[in-house]
Amino acid sequence: MKRFAPLLALVAALTTPAAALAQTPALRAEVTVSADLVRLGDLLDNAGDHAQTAVFRSPDLGHTGRVPAAQVIDAARRAGLAHVAAGSIREVSVSRAARIVPLVEMEERIAANLARSLGLADSTRVQVAFDRGTRPLALELSQSGEIHVQRIDHDVRSGRFEAMLAVAGAENTGPFRIAGAANELVEFVVPARVINRGEVLRASDLAVERRPRSEMASLASDAVIALTQAVGMAARRPLQPERSFRAMDLMRPEIVERNGNVLILLDVPGLTLTVRGKALEAGAEGDTVQVQNLQSRKTLLGVVTGPGRVTVQMRGQPIVAASRAP
Repeated sequence: MKRFAPLLALVAALTTPAAALAQTPALRAEVTVSADLVRLGDLLDNAGDHAQTAVFRSPDLGHTGRVPAAQVIDAARRAGLAHVAAGSIREVSVSRAARIVPLVEMEERIAANLARSLGLADSTRVQVAFDRGTRPLALELSQSGEIHVQRIDHDVRSGRFEAMLAVAGAENTGPFRIAGAANELVEFVVPARVINRGEVLRASDLAVERRPRSEMASLASDAVIALTQAVGMAARRPLQPERSFRAMDLMRPEIVERNGNVLILLDVPGLTLTVRGKALEAGAEGDTVQVQNLQSRKTLLGVVTGPGRVTVQMRGQPIVAASRAP
């Protein structure tokens, strides 16, 4: 055994410091806390009986602060921990856990409240913009209740509002004051491309835009505000992209072309005859246009009743070569 004594001593010399090192308080580089105070047990591994010793105030909810490692070690020494292993750590990042309510959620709550007061079924018709510098709400993790508008004052003319937001079930928290501007959005239809006169509008030719009502003083009272007003109609004049247009700028599609061939239906009491003719005017269904009987060269007035078809009521108009029509 004597000849193994030096070896056993060497093993003891190598293993004892490692075991002791495993019990040495060691600094953490990053910590997250949920309480108002930061304790040694948050900052150190192996804080032992000193784990509950408070040393610093926590950052604000949802914020992160940095503390120099030397300051943490000094606080630990004052609490009775003579040695703290810091390694290469020069500062400690301390974050305060929080439930973050994003700005978009706050906007949705305010928009829904104002939509009801404005009589709008769709809350997306209300545009909300917070004052500059407004930050998301940071709440304690335990405050899991829904955010709601406790009170709101809104000036419709200027758009300015001031709201108080509260957390359901958290009577001791808030309310939170939020201010900004909110405006009703007006929908109107604009062409997505140049529309030439006479073109029949399709849904793909149009787009719906929304702008604050306060910016739309120049919008005509009969401006087209829904796709259903325009789709299937024809342009009475050229329409420019991204510019609003009026209902009077639309017309029913012309199904009879000027100087185009038409079939004239001569409506005689008890009899209907057909002759070939030429349209002297363009017209949509239901329009009254002039047509020429190609056999008699007589000009008649008739009503457009279908594509390339014009019906002429012969009461009061002379029958011209109708019996010889093919």
